[in-house]
Amino acid sequence: MKVYFSLMLLGCLAVGCADGYGKHREELSTEMKVQKDVSDAIEHAVEKNDFRLYATTGRRPVFPGLEQLDFEELKSLCGLKYLPSSGDVIKSEQAKQQRLKQYEFAKSYNLKIYARCRKNANAQREE
Repeated sequence: MKVYFSLMLLGCLAVGCADGYGKHREELSTEMKVQKDVSDAIEHAVEKNDFRLYATTGRRPVFPGLEQLDFEELKSLCGLKYLPSSGDVIKSEQAKQQRLKQYEFAKSYNLKIYARCRKNANAQREE
């Protein structure tokens, strides 16, 4: 009986660890793809001299990653562009997951492009 219980416990641990590893690998892959997409988007924006920040739509719009800063100041300094389908209503679990991916993309993008926006604004003031 002890041997049977030990084998069951060992089997459960092995399956649990394997599942966690697969999920972790998938998350890393998604994160790497998002980082590549962010880098591509920033490169494209810099080429066009477009330093607008991504904002959510809805009753209380925010700039992901820059929520602690004043919305109106950021809007006037850098400009804004809205994330598509980022309103207040989420209709499914799939939509929720998509929204989280959009938010993470916008957060990474905004943090990097904001630094360039400030640098660009300072350069224009000095001229």
